[in-house]
Amino acid sequence: MKAVIALGSNLGDRRAHLDSGLVALRTLGTVVPSPLVMETPDESGRGPAYLNTVAILVVGEPDPCRLLESLLRLELVAGRDRNAGRNAPRTLDLDLITTDGPPGRWTWDAPEDLGVLGPTLSLELPHPRAFSRPFVLEPWRALSDPGACGGVIPQG
Repeated sequence: MKAVIALGSNLGDRRAHLDSGLVALRTLGTVVPSPLVMETPDESGRGPAYLNTVAILVVGEPDPCRLLESLLRLELVAGRDRNAGRNAPRTLDLDLITTDGPPGRWTWDAPEDLGVLGPTLSLELPHPRAFSRPFVLEPWRALSDPGACGGVIPQG
């Protein structure tokens, strides 16, 4: 499966966190990082500015829900504090934006090791806010590969 992953960080050494995130993604599959990294203000107004980029991830896992679980685990290993609340500043944010599979919405019981996130996990693909966020779209466009994710290239 091909997936578009958005990476962001607004705590500590933001660039090092993004670089570590890309290295961590390589444990899941093949990674094609965008050449563009953007600095953007924290939308919540609660923290410092973000560094953001996008990568294409090619994995053998065909289930987007299992892929999301893997991304959430990588965030936790990178020191993301999920007890800080929604939209809190973070060392590493990994968002599953879309895949070359069908769109959809899923909700399932959280695995025990992700219980800190609550009793259930949910996923909507494509990501419902991705196409209105320049910090996702511009790095994605910078990849300039029409086949990068099933031919899905952001428009606008």
